[in-house]
Amino acid sequence: MKEEKFEIEELEKQITIERLRQAPPNIKISFGMSDGKFLNRDELINQVQKDTAIGQKIIKVQMAYLKALKNNLRIEN
Repeated sequence: MKEEKFEIEELEKQITIERLRQAPPNIKISFGMSDGKFLNRDELINQVQKDTAIGQKIIKVQMAYLKALKNNLRIEN
């Protein structure tokens, strides 16, 4: 069970990193935890890779977005 949780967390981390890599390199985002400082794409990826508090928040935001997207998709016949 513990190993499965680790695998899921690692998968979420990799998904988040790949989604961030698709963003323009000059994008800048500020999280409340970054003291008002704006982080560019590479800095965001670095935060996720280092598993910082900001990186964990970025993963949570990405996973919430993907779940919301999945739940709102409707297949029309």
